[in-house]
Amino acid sequence: MPERWPGSFVVDLDGAMIGQILLRRATGHRRPAAVGKADLGYLFLPPAWGSGYAAEACAAALDWFDGVLPGEPVVLTTQTANVGSMRLAAKLGFTEVERFQAWDAEQWLGLRSPVTPSV
Repeated sequence: MPERWPGSFVVDLDGAMIGQILLRRATGHRRPAAVGKADLGYLFLPPAWGSGYAAEACAAALDWFDGVLPGEPVVLTTQTANVGSMRLAAKLGFTEVERFQAWDAEQWLGLRSPVTPSV
């Protein structure tokens, strides 16, 4: 459902689910800069942390997204204290739009500029 849920993916390792990637429309986002854009979310089981699975899976989901909805920007929000998530955001090409306070912590909002479709 591109207008609400552009993508939902299960990350599998040797037949077992280790994580999930979501691309959803940021319709009710707390920050105006994110509203209406695709919002990348991910969740991995702790044993999968630090092995590069999130980077590989998120990159694959973003490549898929670029093919299905070319030219659309993607946002990502994480806590600044989450060093692994901040590193992943940078690795995936997200740049800081703003920082804000929510859920009793400093949050980081990043933007991945749209990939220009090749002609």
